[in-house]
Amino acid sequence: QIPVIWSQSFMKSAPRASCNSELPVFIVGMPRSGTSLVEQILASHRDVHGAGELSLLGNVAESVQASINDSNDPHTELQTLLAESADELASRYLAPLTALAPDAQRITDKMPANFMHLGLVELLLPNAVVIHCKRDPLDTCLSCYFQDFAGDHPYTNDLVSLGQYYSGYARLMQHWHSVLGIPILEVEYEALVTRPDAVIPEIISFCGLEPDDACLEFHASRRTVVTASYDQVRQPLYTRSIGRWRNYEKHIGKLKTALSL
Repeated sequence: QIPVIWSQSFMKSAPRASCNSELPVFIVGMPRSGTSLVEQILASHRDVHGAGELSLLGNVAESVQASINDSNDPHTELQTLLAESADELASRYLAPLTALAPDAQRITDKMPANFMHLGLVELLLPNAVVIHCKRDPLDTCLSCYFQDFAGDHPYTNDLVSLGQYYSGYARLMQHWHSVLGIPILEVEYEALVTRPDAVIPEIISFCGLEPDDACLEFHASRRTVVTASYDQVRQPLYTRSIGRWRNYEKHIGKLKTALSL
C-alpha cells in the first residue's frame, strides 16, 4: 500500500510542514549495513550529536497510518491530515529530538527501518538529509542471520525470509529514489572501509558540516553505542567482512534464490 499512497503525483501535491529545521540526519538501510559505523563517524564531529536508534519517526508514522487505515480513499485522507496537522506532526518528531542536544548543528537518527518512512520525512522535515547505507546483499543478510537480535527482527532467523525482506527493502528504496526530492546520499560499506579518506569527507560535506579530523579517528570516540555493532565502531576500519558470504556459498542457495541472485 505504501508505494501506491506515496506516488509521484501524491508527493507533488501533498501539503508540507513549514518546518525549516536542518537538524535531522536520517541514517537508514538494512541492519548490519554500516549504519552504526556511519553514525559513529558523524558523531565524532564537534557539531553533531549521535542519538542512536530513535522510535520517534516510527511513532509519528504509526499515528498517521492509524488515521487512514479505515479510509476508502487513503490519498484524500492523508492529504486532509497533512493539511490540518503537518506542522504538529513535524513538531512531534523535532521537539524531543532537539531536546537531546540543544546546541548541536546536526543530530543523527540511525533507526535503520526509517527507510519505510522517507515519504513522511520529505513532507514533515523537508530540510533533513538522508544517508542510505548499502552493503553487498549476501554479506548483509548473512550478517543479520548470524546476529542474535533477541527477537527484534524475527525475519532474520530464516534465510528465505531474510532474502524476501531484503528484496522488499531494495524495491522500496528504488521507489523513494524515483518520487522524492529530499537529498539522499548512498554510502556503500565496501567503499567506506576501503576508501575512507574519500568517502568520509563526502559524508561530512553532504551534511553541510565543516571538515573535522576527529571523524577520521571515529574509533577513538568514547560515546556510548548500544547496537550490535558496538565493538566494530571502536576499531579502525577493516576490510575482512567484505565477501564473507563466500565462506558459506554452498549453504545459501535458498538465500540466493530469494534475492534473485
